[in-house]
Amino acid sequence: MKKKYLLFSAMAVAVALSSCDMDKTPYDALPDTEAMQTPTDFTNARVGLYSGLRSSVGGGAFYNAPEIQCDGFNAVAGFSNTYGDMYYWDFTSQTGEMETVYGNYQGVIARANYIIDGYNKCDFNAGGFTNDDMKKIAKPTKGDAFFTRAYCIFMLSQYFCDAYNPSTANDENSGVAYRLDYAPSSSPSTYPGRHTLTDTYKQVSDDLDSADVYVSDAGEAGYSYISKDAITALRARLALNAQKYEDAANYATSLINSQKYTLAASVEDMEDLWYQDGGMETILQLACANAKELPASTGSSYLPGQKGAVPDYIPTKTLVDLYSAKDYRKAVYFKSLQINTNSGASGEVLALNKYADQGALCDKYGSSARFTIEPKVFRIAEMYLIAAEAYLQSNNLPLAAQYLNDLERERIEGYQDQTFASKDELWAELKNEREREMVAEGSRLFDLKRWHMGVKRGEPQQLNLCMLPGSSTTGLDKPADSNRLTWPIPKHEIDVYNIKQNPGY
Repeated sequence: MKKKYLLFSAMAVAVALSSCDMDKTPYDALPDTEAMQTPTDFTNARVGLYSGLRSSVGGGAFYNAPEIQCDGFNAVAGFSNTYGDMYYWDFTSQTGEMETVYGNYQGVIARANYIIDGYNKCDFNAGGFTNDDMKKIAKPTKGDAFFTRAYCIFMLSQYFCDAYNPSTANDENSGVAYRLDYAPSSSPSTYPGRHTLTDTYKQVSDDLDSADVYVSDAGEAGYSYISKDAITALRARLALNAQKYEDAANYATSLINSQKYTLAASVEDMEDLWYQDGGMETILQLACANAKELPASTGSSYLPGQKGAVPDYIPTKTLVDLYSAKDYRKAVYFKSLQINTNSGASGEVLALNKYADQGALCDKYGSSARFTIEPKVFRIAEMYLIAAEAYLQSNNLPLAAQYLNDLERERIEGYQDQTFASKDELWAELKNEREREMVAEGSRLFDLKRWHMGVKRGEPQQLNLCMLPGSSTTGLDKPADSNRLTWPIPKHEIDVYNIKQNPGY
């Protein structure tokens, strides 16, 4: 049993988070050698793949943990200690968030491998596949598997690898450990060690090339399935992190110029996007067709679950002050909240309301869906930010400013395009805008790593509301070269598979 830990227990984590009724067969009951044989087999496998992906995008450890670790939030006195290890920077290789993130992604990779291997072994003639079955079921399922494997490998690199550096990307053990075959009963000795980061990124790119062959849907706003546009969006993320700035700009702007995706441009539009899972911004938004498909809650860390309770975390004053009074996001992302702590301190602050208590999913499925949204894997707003950053890094400052202004013009009432006296001034505003736009979407840690910045927690809204003010909480200040900006490989991976640990753990 021990030697199956990664493949089986990792998937058990993914299934537990999503509890999707589409998982027709328990993962650990799937045989080693039996290939998928019928269109129904492919349909069930595809549904299970989306179940695992859905549970590995938003909420919980994926959105909240890397945000709480960083600079934008303070723990409230009397908080539940959820993500406390992350907040205090006291996490270890046995911290639950590390195990959840690593296990989920590896489990979903295994699901993808099962599909790819199953497709390659399938006798489609014997299985009675029609041309329509191949076009609508078999080939899209294989394409989705390639994309999903690419996404999971890339995201593992974001959490568990240092930021890309051309001088170190070819170093041994700088990348991710992953299998490219389905072999749940194999000996731990056969599990590959960590690749280089160069090879890791190449595998992501190769898988996206393969996905592009089998995925035929072009994509549209609010689309719930992997599309060619979703492939392009992930290519843009990958290229930005790999310092291939021309490619990143080209991928991002191709999606912008398609005019299929439009930015929310009012409070009402922003509320529709975040509270109702609507709007025209999302390139890939994973639908929750029933209550069993709900992802983990996101907003419950930022808003109290019952009257009189305190939230776990509130935004810093530094974060709140990034938004002008005319910024539509300020009215949607935050709400006024009276807090009365168990220490006797009280005050009215702005709490994060990006993941509201009563959204569209709550209206559909009741209290089990409080503080929960459909996972938004890619939004067009991110593509504007990628384009701006890529052009800036390429020293094309006019185009960098253009895409930055294009985004802010739709977010701020009465906005007048900014001019920038220097690259440094433009760079500072771009960083601020990315923080404003992407707050609490799980990308802050990755941004700081990519920018070679440390973590300096912002000024509290009200210091006496905060848990244990001090150097490990409100005054936390970690340098850019801190090893803890990169998460530790979970201990069981070290013990069972002899995966090389990151330095300092």
